[in-house]
Amino acid sequence: MTAKPLSSLCIILLSANLCFGQSVVTTDKLWNNFINYYAFPTPVTGNEQIKFTSDTLINSVSYKRVVRSLDEAQLYWSSYGYIRENADKQIFYKINAADPERMLYNLHVQPHETLTVFSLTTSMNDYRNLDSITYYVLSTDSILIDQSFCKRINLTFPGDTTYVAEQWIDSIGSLGGILHNRSALVGCDYYSLQCFYIDGILRYHDPAYPGCSFYTPAGEHKALSPGVTVSPNPVNDLSVLEIHDADNSRSATVYIYNLFGTIVFTRSGQNRFMIRKHDLSPGIYFYSVSYKAKTIGQGKLIIN
Repeated sequence: MTAKPLSSLCIILLSANLCFGQSVVTTDKLWNNFINYYAFPTPVTGNEQIKFTSDTLINSVSYKRVVRSLDEAQLYWSSYGYIRENADKQIFYKINAADPERMLYNLHVQPHETLTVFSLTTSMNDYRNLDSITYYVLSTDSILIDQSFCKRINLTFPGDTTYVAEQWIDSIGSLGGILHNRSALVGCDYYSLQCFYIDGILRYHDPAYPGCSFYTPAGEHKALSPGVTVSPNPVNDLSVLEIHDADNSRSATVYIYNLFGTIVFTRSGQNRFMIRKHDLSPGIYFYSVSYKAKTIGQGKLIIN
């Protein structure tokens, strides 16, 4: 499986005047990012939500606090660094107050310029590292957002100008998410901006995903009573998905999605479902169980 080519992304932006003349670093925005990260000790997949909060002074320079939530209900937020934007549309970030700041973006770059920026490499835990990356600006163009235009910067790597490796959109940032301006990493690793909100209103949705679903980290699953389990998981031959304490007179439906949110398997029945290895190709999937018109369980499913 390979990371999604940026050229295949279709931008759906739902409001006028979203990008034109607006700053990126404001407190009214929220980024919902999908993380598919294999390079850590174990495969990690899930969602993070990023937003900016209060101003803080560090060495007489004003920053916004960055906070992060791995909780769909946004009840728990953790400090995730400091960010600022200057009048030249350069965006700087630091993980800790005592760290040197690093430039994430220069949104005033022009075609044929070369620039070095930093991108945050992270996972679904506290690991964070800023890695430098050098881009060559292939071109800049505009994307029509309802009745307004937004600047788009098409980037590649020096020495290879045959494809677009990364795209930045003014007032949104990278399509990998605001802190991840290198959306495609190595192999199957990637970050993806799944949904973007301003003042709680959805402004951008990557249509490769079914809505703004929220996926939990590897090894966990969300469940509401009655509980849902899959055993064994990973699936080596035959596994059973079971709804506990369910009313056998009512039908439940199981949906299985691939990493891009496409439904690849569905089945309806009572409280036990057989999942056989030959039903799906080897890889990582997500399941969702609908029962009594509610989603009662979601989780990760691995097919060996």
